Amino acid sequence: MECRAVKSGFLAILACKAMLLMAAGCAGNLYTKLKPEYDLVANQDKKILIFVESPRSAAADKDAPEKLAASLQEHLTQKAKIKLENIVIFKDIKNPLIAPQQAAKQAGAGIALFVRIEEYELLPINIKDYHSARLVTRSVVIDAETGRPLWPGDTMGKLYDIAIEMGKGGREAVFTQMNASMAQCILRSLYPIQKLYYRNSDERIPIQQAFETDTF
Repeated sequence: MECRAVKSGFLAILACKAMLLMAAGCAGNLYTKLKPEYDLVANQDKKILIFVESPRSAAADKDAPEKLAASLQEHLTQKAKIKLENIVIFKDIKNPLIAPQQAAKQAGAGIALFVRIEEYELLPINIKDYHSARLVTRSVVIDAETGRPLWPGDTMGKLYDIAIEMGKGGREAVFTQMNASMAQCILRSLYPIQKLYYRNSDERIPIQQAFETDTF
């Protein structure tokens, strides 16, 4: 009986150690940097033009493109560590129909990050200082010289969907959160990012896609 008790205790210790090792491995894995699908950091010899477009069909607020562009710039400088002088934001309101490739050339940029707002919503709900928000975009990185898509590989762009059901702190706070979340989703595949920071809690994705993607 004593031998069995010792053996059981030993197995329990081994199991505990195994769990601790697994936990340590998972924690370490979270800080692994993911390889970008296209690396803006490695191509800093070319200036990057941020071009955010909002067609009438999106019914976005007037300042929506400007605020999203500012969030993209902030993420690139603070998270991706791209130099501020290497980033240009498109603000040519006199020529809103200019193509991203042409705008990049005029700005002296070699790369254009083109973001199109597809859906937009920012509404108060029946609770003080709470808002619901929704932002859907398509994004593509374009070579300014050739017009060729560098990411995601086709001109249709990559779709991202941000939804905030009960955002607290007033309109401006929810607006800022929505733009920051969208910027993170768009840019996370464009520089080496730690696995821990890949996912965003405001992002809407199919459950099947979440399980199939190795970003946990």
